[in-house]
Amino acid sequence: MMKKINFLLFSLFSISIAHAQLQEIRLTSYEISSITLPSELNNEVSISGMKYFNGNLYLASERCPEIFVVNPADGKVKVKLQLSMPHRFENEAITSYGNHLYIVSESDVAVYEANPTTAALREIQTSIPLPPKSKHGDGMEGIAGNEKQHKMYLLRERNNERTNAEIYTFNVTKKNGTTYLDFLSKIDIPLESNDWRYSDICFDQINNRLLCLKSFSGKKTRRHFIEAFDLDSEGSLIKGSLHQISSSPFSSLQKQFGDDGFSVNMEGLTMDDEGNIYVVSDNTSGKAHCNRKSKEKTLLLRLREEKR
Repeated sequence: MMKKINFLLFSLFSISIAHAQLQEIRLTSYEISSITLPSELNNEVSISGMKYFNGNLYLASERCPEIFVVNPADGKVKVKLQLSMPHRFENEAITSYGNHLYIVSESDVAVYEANPTTAALREIQTSIPLPPKSKHGDGMEGIAGNEKQHKMYLLRERNNERTNAEIYTFNVTKKNGTTYLDFLSKIDIPLESNDWRYSDICFDQINNRLLCLKSFSGKKTRRHFIEAFDLDSEGSLIKGSLHQISSSPFSSLQKQFGDDGFSVNMEGLTMDDEGNIYVVSDNTSGKAHCNRKSKEKTLLLRLREEKR
């Protein structure tokens, strides 16, 4: 069951972020639909990452060792993968590469490879240590796989000073049959203030770009934007190419869905094979009790491009 909202985006956009200038680009109109989820996803599951994989949406719980495999057509949970995570885990994002899923855990600063059938788990080595969680609670927040150009991207939501977000690019290699991430580059994204952060990324294979979910959280306001970095022929982010593809501040959605008991803390971002964009909310703050009903419901949205 879906609830549709006509959401016309601005036709032209140009804005400056700190010292970086977003490209001027023609924006697209999207129809936004909410996908009804079963009641178990309204428990304190704290969904923080999402990946479209093999026709399904894989929703990673931040604090429960589970991945919910959801049918995007009707929102029903087809299966739950039970993960044997280390004691100190905090799963913030999920992606796929080849036949496996990859999860980034913020608290133990690690990347894990998961078998999507058996849920078998193993830690993946990186050529450089990933930055630990800051005193403000900011850490590794997103992960995106790019099989076409053999890349993996990791997102740090904010640095220690809370002035920049960071995206790390790694080459994906195999050593003795084991996946290995070899550091290639890092790019800083200036933030207007510490009320802003980036909460997820995903690879757009249709347009060869990296989508970024940007979030603002004020005292009474939450706003969200979808931006994109263009990639070069090798899969590296092109500096200065960051641009907004969707104005979507979600202000109207906040009023509509927030008043209906949904969390509008949008945390996960993914795209399907047809170019539809999905965004999901994290419905719990702090320590989660996975089987206890949350004060807020999980919100799953689909953005479908309107044909001109």
